[in-house]
Amino acid sequence: METIHDQNKVLLQPLRAAFRAGDPQRMQQEILRIFAPNARIRLGYPFNEITGPQELWSRVYRPLLVAMPDLERRDFIVMAGPRWGGSAGGSWVGLGGNFVGTLHAKWLGIPATGQLVFMRYHEYLRVEDGQVVEMEGLWDIPQVMLQAGVWPMAPQLGVEWMCPGPADGQGVVTAPNDKAMTDASVHLVWDMLHDLKQGDATSPGRGLGGYWSDNAYWFGPTGLGTARGHAGIRNRIFRGFRQGLSDNTRHLEDGVFFGDRNLVAFTGWPSGTATHSGDGFLGLDPTGRRVTRCSLDFWRIENDLVQECWVMVDMIDLYRQLGVDVFARMAALSDMKEAA
Repeated sequence: METIHDQNKVLLQPLRAAFRAGDPQRMQQEILRIFAPNARIRLGYPFNEITGPQELWSRVYRPLLVAMPDLERRDFIVMAGPRWGGSAGGSWVGLGGNFVGTLHAKWLGIPATGQLVFMRYHEYLRVEDGQVVEMEGLWDIPQVMLQAGVWPMAPQLGVEWMCPGPADGQGVVTAPNDKAMTDASVHLVWDMLHDLKQGDATSPGRGLGGYWSDNAYWFGPTGLGTARGHAGIRNRIFRGFRQGLSDNTRHLEDGVFFGDRNLVAFTGWPSGTATHSGDGFLGLDPTGRRVTRCSLDFWRIENDLVQECWVMVDMIDLYRQLGVDVFARMAALSDMKEAA
């Protein structure tokens, strides 16, 4: 039986088709059509909070299209479901994939390359009465900086690449919503995250055993990178967080969980709060600062274990809170490159 969540995915098809085609006129029309006039939109730094579709178009998408006239957006995850747990409900749609285009002009200070670049995105949309009334989205802007040759952050420990979509080829979910399957998937991730938050510097692998496949993938944002398997995820990703951050609180109950069959999504704004008190986090000396992090994550469950996880963190904002102006550093590198 078709549910409202299945209908919401259909509702977004024209918007997705316009983005896939990279047609500015269609994109603008669909954004204005599908978003409520006062939709609450929260994006990563430097966009932050904006209101309504007109501002979303003029401040965010139009400048991107000026810089990349041949832009296309390739979704590898499209899922939808009701908010699970928490004090508020709502019907949500999760989108993940890559922007691809030729960087013909400077964008956000990133110098033009004249070459093809890619940028991963995760977006969660709350739909009410046939319109998007709330959106949270993160773009991997540092990924474009790296490709443009003006990398302003510490070297990442994980591998950098255009990460693939779900290995089972079912990331764009078209099958009817399956409540029992969805509930089982969400419960697994919910339990895993509660176990994960018990980890510290003495137990960097906490949260992996019993929840993650031995050969699971952790697809992180540029600045953290990708790791595979328990040892890779523990040593290249979790260890830095657990050695460098203390009083690490995950805001699981305040975030938005939803699932669609074997896919699970979680967004927290913020998703966690911690004190930067130790070495090993992003290559920075401890600052003693209390920081928040915003993230939008997807998981794919296979044989009752996490097989793949796509993580998007607002890395630029995280560095900003730690006293590092990523855009200023990038500008300095760009000036040096031009002068050479």
